[in-house]
Amino acid sequence: MNKTELKNFAIQSRRQLIEQVKTKALMYGIDEKNDLEIKEQFGQLMINDKPYPLYMKPAFNSLKNQLKQKAYKQLVEEVAYTWFNRIIAIRYMEVHDYLPEKVNVLSSSVGRVDPDILFEYETMDLPIKQEEIRELLDTGDTEGAYRKLFIAQCNTLNSILPFLFERIQNYTELLLPDFLLDAESVIKVLVQNDELTNSFDEIEVIGWLYQYYNSEPKDKIFADLKKNKKIEKYNIPSATQIFTPKWIVRYMVENSLGQIIKDNNLPVKERSMPYYIELEENMDLEKNIKDQNFDISRIRLIDPCMGSGHILLYAFDLLFDLYAEMGYFNRDIPKLIIENNLYGFEIDIRAYQLASFSLMMKGRSIHRAFLKEPVNLNLRLIQDINLKNKTKIFELLEVDDQNIEAVDGIIEMFKDASMFGSLVIPPEMDYDSYIDKLNNFNTKQEQLSFTDLDLIEDIQKVTEILNVARLLSGKYDVVITNPPYLALKGMNKDLVNYAKNYYPDSKNDLFSMFIERCMFFAKREAYISIITMESWMFLSSFEVIRKRILKETTICNMLHMPYEGKGRTSLGINFGTVATILKNYHIEGYVSNFNCIRYDEIDDEGIPYKFPSRNNRNTKINIEKLKSIPGIPIAYWTPDNLYDIFLNAPKLSDIALAKVGVQTGDNEKFIRYWYEVEKDNIQFDINLESKRWVPCSKGGPFCKWFGNQLYVIDWKDNGLAIKNHKSSVVRNEEYYRKDGLVFSNITSGKFSIRTHIKKAIFDQTSPLILFEDTKIQNYVLGLLNSNVMDVISEILSPTMHFNVGEIVNYPIIISKENIDKVNLLVEQLFTIAKDEYYKNELSWYFDSHPYLNYKEMKLLKNIDLQYKNEIVTTRIKSESFMRELNEVFMDLYRLKFEDIIEPTPLNKTINYTLIDCRSFLSYFIGCSFGRFELKGYNDTKSSILFSEKVYFENDIILSLRKFLAIAFSPDTVDENIQWLAEALEMKKGEDEEGRLRRYFLDEFFEDHCKTYQKRPIYWLVDSGKQKGLRTLIYMHRFQPDSMATIRFQHLQEIQAKYQNEITDLENRLVNPNLSASEKKKLTAEKSSFEKKIDELREFDKRLAEIANEEIEIDLDDGVKVNYEKFCRGGKGVLAKIK
Repeated sequence: MNKTELKNFAIQSRRQLIEQVKTKALMYGIDEKNDLEIKEQFGQLMINDKPYPLYMKPAFNSLKNQLKQKAYKQLVEEVAYTWFNRIIAIRYMEVHDYLPEKVNVLSSSVGRVDPDILFEYETMDLPIKQEEIRELLDTGDTEGAYRKLFIAQCNTLNSILPFLFERIQNYTELLLPDFLLDAESVIKVLVQNDELTNSFDEIEVIGWLYQYYNSEPKDKIFADLKKNKKIEKYNIPSATQIFTPKWIVRYMVENSLGQIIKDNNLPVKERSMPYYIELEENMDLEKNIKDQNFDISRIRLIDPCMGSGHILLYAFDLLFDLYAEMGYFNRDIPKLIIENNLYGFEIDIRAYQLASFSLMMKGRSIHRAFLKEPVNLNLRLIQDINLKNKTKIFELLEVDDQNIEAVDGIIEMFKDASMFGSLVIPPEMDYDSYIDKLNNFNTKQEQLSFTDLDLIEDIQKVTEILNVARLLSGKYDVVITNPPYLALKGMNKDLVNYAKNYYPDSKNDLFSMFIERCMFFAKREAYISIITMESWMFLSSFEVIRKRILKETTICNMLHMPYEGKGRTSLGINFGTVATILKNYHIEGYVSNFNCIRYDEIDDEGIPYKFPSRNNRNTKINIEKLKSIPGIPIAYWTPDNLYDIFLNAPKLSDIALAKVGVQTGDNEKFIRYWYEVEKDNIQFDINLESKRWVPCSKGGPFCKWFGNQLYVIDWKDNGLAIKNHKSSVVRNEEYYRKDGLVFSNITSGKFSIRTHIKKAIFDQTSPLILFEDTKIQNYVLGLLNSNVMDVISEILSPTMHFNVGEIVNYPIIISKENIDKVNLLVEQLFTIAKDEYYKNELSWYFDSHPYLNYKEMKLLKNIDLQYKNEIVTTRIKSESFMRELNEVFMDLYRLKFEDIIEPTPLNKTINYTLIDCRSFLSYFIGCSFGRFELKGYNDTKSSILFSEKVYFENDIILSLRKFLAIAFSPDTVDENIQWLAEALEMKKGEDEEGRLRRYFLDEFFEDHCKTYQKRPIYWLVDSGKQKGLRTLIYMHRFQPDSMATIRFQHLQEIQAKYQNEITDLENRLVNPNLSASEKKKLTAEKSSFEKKIDELREFDKRLAEIANEEIEIDLDDGVKVNYEKFCRGGKGVLAKIK
């Protein structure tokens, strides 16, 4: 199966069909602003004043009805996907020769350009007038003939696949796109691509196409979520559907349905269940369904969120093997399975159609005559209902006073059922008797008058509701599903209210609500198999439902697929998931089986190389042990020795305070990187209250001991503006600007903690831990940064979030005999980290590049080597100190080396010489702008022009040579220029100066943007891709006339230089002795300069306009606001920030 081709086809088909449906609607005068007007006039149907035959009235009426119920955009989407579903369904039947007439509808079986149906329609039993088709073909209207035949085939398929092919005269027929046989049509693209055709060998293709078709709407919905737009009712299916890979489906089915088979000693081929995990022997078999005369047709399996039916399809396969082993005839098995064993619910009509279709195709693949027999599918589409004659319905149902409230409640709960789906829990009642009454009345419909059509429609609706409610209120032997994933914060208001009212224990996500719902669906001794996000296993927000799961069910086995911030996951999503198999009653002391699949244990298709995989997390444990861990996380990998420590050791909260800091409500307004604002306006001293900006600990990457001091917060007038902001929360202000430890509450790596400087505030992303005793603070700093805490954080904080509520539960053992040793080691590690941080240009302590510490060595190549050697020596020391520290705590916590989680080494070589070379050139630019000082170097500028040649005395390379002469020695300038160029990696045939110019012209600004987190303080005035003008300016020295200065001193002067180059080249080109290659080279150079001049002429207009505005900047507004004044979305004069 070629998933790339499938994805490209599905996405392109959706775009194309939507546009074609819009075009078709416009033919009838319908668009977003214009509705449908239907009149009868002179024996014709007038549609928005255009005539159509009267026989089309039912179709137009159905279209008008749909436009009343739905927005235009939604209707277009629905019609587009309906025809997409029909086309891929016909194609699947065509490829497998399942079409009733055995005639290809979309393609030719004999290599003709046009489909076989155009040539063989006369042999088919289709609802058409054959003479009309002949006449169309004879007059050359092949498209018209094919359209009629295609629609006729769809209408014929209604008798066997009514859920996908509606009856004749449906509104979808009106909006079927034109030009179906066009070379670029969806049909032609589908049938002419061999990769797509081969992909249709498997029924799984239907599910993949459904997922890919939805991929663009889903991406847009989640982009809107990031903008705090809630997911609306009609978007829930697109937002929450995730296709379950085949091997995971097999695991889920084999360990639930397969376990029932095992429990009852039913025959099944071992090779049929490669992902089955044998249960522990202490399962209480006395409570199982075990029955010597067990009837397999009694097994009821439900998927309450069936999507395109992938889970049901594999359940079908396993059940088929079972029926066959028990001696049933193959021809009888499909109907037995579909009518007795398999049940499903869905809120998305597209998915419901495809699931129903896929199941029918399964039956057809086994029994050739399957589609000729009536089959009662137990798959249900859950839709909204609005009745017009509820009172009359109650009369027909003969509802007594005792039950009227219950029946009315059922009808009311289905008013928004398409939003809640199978989360709806109808009461248990005698649904069959009510359904029988309505069915009996349906047989008398011919006695009703034309005015009773609304009642007939209501009867049909209520009949379907009662059928759905009967199945929703039922109990099942196996419940298997991949539910929707949607956090409470992304839900719309109605869904939030429903979650809080009906699922208070599990309301934080749709998936957790479905865990609870599946427990309702399941019989007491049933199996539940569900794949969800992993968050319910660990987070405190899921603690209530987690405790219920552990109290009311038994975890038989679990397949955990964590997302570790790198690599791929089996579901193709960037968060951890877990497939859990539950027995729906609790067995005290049961030993559960846990299996973990990491990203490096799966292939490119997401399939594990080996199952079960072999790693340190694969284990069997008595789940009762987990109850000793605070919050009872499902941390199944916990070393045995830690359970007692969790139970008895003091917690961090016993010896320290942990506080969450300020939430500004608008970080864009109140938070800056320190280098954005004027340094003299930052309160580095607590006593300087008059200054506006205060250092602020705010999140950041992995950082132990010291660092991540990048941010400042607007604390003018003691934070008055923040305190007055409507969305701010100023917590724990009394602890601001105190000593302590801080950590980042979100990270893709391990837990790390660092010191918090006394002069800083802290925000909600960097909680503060405070101690009364400095000695204890340093000891805990060492403990929390040790590998022992790596183990504990994996247990208490196994996601990317480190919440205060979890951190305070970390067990802290204070060893009095080791406290002095630990503190000495911590002091040494702290000093190393601090010295290292000071060498970073992003540190506010930075004033000179580390290379300058070795300037007496003169040669950069020797300096770099010495610097690297010292770094290596320091790191060896650091590792030695860290090893000692870890040994102390490993002994204290009774851990073994095999308990320690070691990071997977990355196959990545880091070029430190290149990194340090770039940082040195950045330092040189800083000195050139006067930001840093180098004694003796006075060549400071307000702007720096980058060019491909030396044009001016203040040329960048000439300035670099001066800088190197002063920094090291005039005698070593050439060698140091060579080293810098080589460190930057030169192209073949490139000289040293050329490489350095290319770096400044093309690479420096991009490096600067990355280093400064897309908040550059050096701005690049850039004329465009011809590089006619590239001038660097320093934000902190910007003046209102800076752009005018650049225009007159840089643009106009460089333009004159380019013109001189062109004149010189023209003079050289007239030389008759030039070879062809020389002439070609000079002509190319001349063309390059001409393009630069053309670019500068256009750029000069923009630059002049901005220069004339004499724009002032306010450094307190930050880079983003100030930069945009000149960048203007890429239409201004500054390069886009990369």
